[in-house]
Amino acid sequence: MSVEGVMVSYNYSEDGEHSNIITVSASGMKFSKRWVLTHGSILSPLKQAQAINHARGNPILKEEFYDNLPEIYVTCERETKEGNVYDDVERLSRERDDELEHSSYQIRVLTGRIVHVWQCPILSRCVDDILYSWTIGHRDGDIEKQTQLGKALLSVFVLVDLESDDRGFRTLRPLSELLDLVKPPPDRGSAVEVHSTPFGCEVFLNAVTRGSVCGVVGRRPSLLLTDAATALGSEGGPVFTEGPNKELIGAVVCSVSWWRGEWVGLTLTAPLVSVLSAKLRVSPPAVPRQPPSRQYQEIFNRIDKTTVLVRCGGAWGAGVYLGGGHIATCAHVVKHSASHQVSVYCQGVSETAIVRYKTRDDRAYDLALLYTNPENWSHLLPAVFADKPAEKGESVLAAGYPYFNENMLENLKPNVTAGHVNSVSPSMIQSSCCVQSGFSGGPIFRIVDSNVEVLGVIVSNAKTNTGACYPYINMAVPARAFVDSMLQYITDKDGDHLKPIENHQEMIQSQWRLLPYRSKI
Repeated sequence: MSVEGVMVSYNYSEDGEHSNIITVSASGMKFSKRWVLTHGSILSPLKQAQAINHARGNPILKEEFYDNLPEIYVTCERETKEGNVYDDVERLSRERDDELEHSSYQIRVLTGRIVHVWQCPILSRCVDDILYSWTIGHRDGDIEKQTQLGKALLSVFVLVDLESDDRGFRTLRPLSELLDLVKPPPDRGSAVEVHSTPFGCEVFLNAVTRGSVCGVVGRRPSLLLTDAATALGSEGGPVFTEGPNKELIGAVVCSVSWWRGEWVGLTLTAPLVSVLSAKLRVSPPAVPRQPPSRQYQEIFNRIDKTTVLVRCGGAWGAGVYLGGGHIATCAHVVKHSASHQVSVYCQGVSETAIVRYKTRDDRAYDLALLYTNPENWSHLLPAVFADKPAEKGESVLAAGYPYFNENMLENLKPNVTAGHVNSVSPSMIQSSCCVQSGFSGGPIFRIVDSNVEVLGVIVSNAKTNTGACYPYINMAVPARAFVDSMLQYITDKDGDHLKPIENHQEMIQSQWRLLPYRSKI
């Protein structure tokens, strides 16, 4: 592989006192032997970070900006080849025992200089259009100040030269070389692999985490969402397709973010094809992409045509299309339907809906049944519900609409996250799929060959009374607990069929109470 994940760091002291020196670090990717690309978050403690915010997307070319930047250390896995070109400049971070020959004990540290800093306009627009209400970074200290700087740096990239400190337009050549190495981002559901060094700790140097592409933001695209787990310090780490022939597709730009008071849980990745082609002002290279298998296409086609977006005033969630214009969703999504219009979006169509039924507030199973003109939804596919109940440990997918652009609803597709069933009972499915606001009412899918079966409807994830949110712990109502009642109602319109959905068994109500750990989403 011609691209290697590395740790990028420098020593920093605000007042110059040796006792106050801290090490600032991020992840990065080394390519063409001499160059390292990392993320702008590494600049956050420096006063130069404010200059980037004022640059408004223009590249920083002033000499004084670069003259005052610190020396950069690039920590790599130690190569086993003899006669390495960097033998004269590398140094071990500490003395190593000669008997410890495993690569995990051996590193090399190279020195370099920052030679080019720029802001990607595609990512900047994405921040303005989609992430404007997000909190970027951890939630300690001055959140407002931290978020403002985090958003300014989210679209910034930094180029480090390991051989000289030349800067300016000559640095476009290595970026062009990197563009030749990257591939277009894969479709939703594709497996990816992140190489990063979380927390800036060499013990975790170039750690590998795997997940899948959950969603794609923007037409170009601008941003990839993945459920590959990362942590602070992973920004700048390379993202590859998974498999024997790993292909570079992106770089991590945000590992920790919050929205509406909830930890998002997904890693934000910038597709390097879009970033580099925008920087070089060229059209993205016409690289043929391996078409997804027919089975893959069928699975996501059914997911897209079964999962709808439901909106009611300022609240929104997802829904499961049952056929005949009927949609199952969560009651709390349409809680204010008496005073606000309920709208449904899917596959380029937008329609109003009426609430046929919903359970009382804070009662299991927190479900609602909507109706909209079926003539406008002939292109959708009614959900196929599983005959067999969920099994502990089985793999599942979750679908919902956590983030969307008001101006791009015609291209709207659900985000799809992967996980497994953690526990199951006749009245609750608990899974490890990453979900947050916008997934309420969305389906939990079982995939068997090319068959897509709905196991349940997502209701909530876990949130403590102190505000800590756990997007990888979520609860869903099993389909077997409500689907027969709803389908019978759809057939003969007898409201008595819906009464069993608002279950009165104290054991089930107690199970779903979950307080203080319940978070409606």
